[in-house]
Amino acid sequence: MFLKVGSGRQWWLGAVIGGLLFFSLFLTAARAGELHRLAVVGVANKTGEGEFSNLLIAQGIAQLVAQELYDAGGYVPVEDNPEITGRINELLALSAQTDSGEAPSDQALNSGQGLGCEAVATVKIVKFSKSRSKGGIGPFSAAKVEIAVEVEISLKDGDKPVVSAKGRGTGVTKSQSFLFQVRKDKVNFDQTSAGQATLEAVKAAVAKLPRS
Repeated sequence: MFLKVGSGRQWWLGAVIGGLLFFSLFLTAARAGELHRLAVVGVANKTGEGEFSNLLIAQGIAQLVAQELYDAGGYVPVEDNPEITGRINELLALSAQTDSGEAPSDQALNSGQGLGCEAVATVKIVKFSKSRSKGGIGPFSAAKVEIAVEVEISLKDGDKPVVSAKGRGTGVTKSQSFLFQVRKDKVNFDQTSAGQATLEAVKAAVAKLPRS
């Protein structure tokens, strides 16, 4: 008799746990269906630092912004297929070649329908500065370079008005040899002070964007 009761309790407990897991998966799937598809279609360089106009760097920053918006909730990257990826890269190349650093064009911010997504974002590198300081005394003194990056992210979600936010990041390095590390066509933002400052600036800007 006691074996039967124990088995019944185990069955009941298993059914409850299974039901909770199913409900959790159901909520997760429902939530995923609510997320808007997003494409980052422009990275404009308003600074005098030419490396930010490098297409590979611009693509890296675009991917960084898309990842941060996904992590913040509410968005998923637009479907990855050659046609859409090619169109996005064309828009990024166009913005990277524009040295004026003017505000993102309406055409870029209204390109979501053609890309099969509900939301689009653009980025401006607003400020970039390097200041050299010397620490220590005598032969053991070492020069340090302080780097500051400021970005502005603009986001258009469906028919809603465009929202924008700025973020700033800083970093310190002993070398001025390169700003970003690129390996196998991938920008490693965590490997250089400029990359870390850019990552910090993007995170700060995304955190300031209004939530739907």
